[in-house]
Amino acid sequence: MFAAGVIASFVLYLVIGAVVGRKVKTRSDYYVAGRNAPTLLVAGTLVASFLSTVSFMGELGFSYDGFPVVMLILTALNISGYVLGVLAFGRYLRRSEALTVPEFFGRRFDSPGLQAVAGLMVVAGIGLYLVAVTQGLSLVVAQLLDVPEWSALVIVWAAYTVFTLMSGTKGVMINDTIMFGIFMIAGVVGMSWIIGEAGGPGAAVAAMTAIESKPDALTWHGVTGPGAYMGSPTEVLVWALTLGVVWATVVAVSPWQSSRYLMARNEHVCLRSGFVAMGAVGVLYVFLTLGGFAINIFNPDIRPSEIAFIWAAQNVLPTALGVVAVTGIVAAGLSSAAAFLSLIGFSAAHDVLPWLTRRRGTPVDDASALRTSRIAMLGAGVVVLLITFWSPPAVLTIGYFAATLFAAAWGPVAIWCIRSARLSTRAAMAGMIAGFGTVAVLNGLVEFGGLDLPVWADPVLIGFTASIVATWLGGLGRQPAPAGVRFREKILHTPAEDRRPRELRTTRTVAMGTAGVFAVTLVALVAVYAVPVTQQLGIGR
Repeated sequence: MFAAGVIASFVLYLVIGAVVGRKVKTRSDYYVAGRNAPTLLVAGTLVASFLSTVSFMGELGFSYDGFPVVMLILTALNISGYVLGVLAFGRYLRRSEALTVPEFFGRRFDSPGLQAVAGLMVVAGIGLYLVAVTQGLSLVVAQLLDVPEWSALVIVWAAYTVFTLMSGTKGVMINDTIMFGIFMIAGVVGMSWIIGEAGGPGAAVAAMTAIESKPDALTWHGVTGPGAYMGSPTEVLVWALTLGVVWATVVAVSPWQSSRYLMARNEHVCLRSGFVAMGAVGVLYVFLTLGGFAINIFNPDIRPSEIAFIWAAQNVLPTALGVVAVTGIVAAGLSSAAAFLSLIGFSAAHDVLPWLTRRRGTPVDDASALRTSRIAMLGAGVVVLLITFWSPPAVLTIGYFAATLFAAAWGPVAIWCIRSARLSTRAAMAGMIAGFGTVAVLNGLVEFGGLDLPVWADPVLIGFTASIVATWLGGLGRQPAPAGVRFREKILHTPAEDRRPRELRTTRTVAMGTAGVFAVTLVALVAVYAVPVTQQLGIGR
């Protein structure tokens, strides 16, 4: 049954790609889905490109290890990036009518060179993230199909590569929305069943607090004792707050998130999608984190912890629901992989190659542009396949490493270039390179070179600071490009069609609805988590 579910998801995936691919005729179709996507599709692709095997395996495994509330604190901060990002950056990105985010930077600073540098960052940074997602997918498929990991790797790589080559962004968006529904059901219903099998919320909390091998796991700082590999409670909290802010920046400006707004029908679709995505991810993570740790009630010794949800699907959930849960994990990985590969191919073909071949500005027909994009995508995919094959599994580590590169490299420049007309090309270039380089070097040394930094000196914080300082120093004595200033003035103007009262009322309703969802979620958390944990641990007595 489990193998059949996975195979069925692959078949559905490829059928969608084949059908949609026949309708892709222009670069606009292939890159930004014709700029006509409604709220449901944009919100679906926002969530699907955010959630992946890093979420359902790496982060859920982190919760299973004894840090569910820590993960929830981090999530509460990072989901704010959806609304803050669309207000501060995403809506202006859509107004630019660029095909890629690097193109936006190139036009904002009137610099094809800056566009190429930003494109190279997309290829390198998202390429690493794709390695993490592919690793997670191959682990799942290898276990479910009972095949060697190398063959599972080839299967999943071929599936998302063929799909993306055929359909481009339009197919990715439709597939993302379908997969979004599947893994929301998998996460919410699957974890609810696990809690129910443990006797309900009250009994589950009592059982979780009694797990001797992972004491204090339900507290704000997570597990204590020999399993506390995150350090002291203070260090854990600082880590969660730091990564929460960093990931909020990632959600706000990273190419796999902000580029989704380029597909929106209008600016209100951008805003509504941001609210819907924030609400959906927030609710889902309540179930993934607390439910993920609840798996310890049935088996506290799952190794590696990244497969905890898969083990629960096979051993705790009823067969039908288990198949849906496993399919949801595969769906999350496939949708993210397709989104990442498309972005890599688009940037390589549209942002980097024209600069390297010195053909920037040369008119290219749509057929030639699509062929070049597909060739670049296939080449990038082969490189990802080889790296994934030779690198050891480290889903969460590589995923976080790759994602945080963009927080430092693009975060300050993306917001700064909207708020200020005085930012010069050299300043933006210096800021991007300094942020990206600092995080890449320091994170590489920490994760793979044995460098030990205090929690307050996180590589991303240092990189963020380096980006700001380099941007300021790079702007000294330099004037902004006149064409870049005119471009900024243009995107600051709100289009008349986005000022209609009816559109404003609908957007306000969506915002209030999201606030209502969070209010209900907070009340539920207090009732089924905070009060029982306080009683079980005797806090306040």
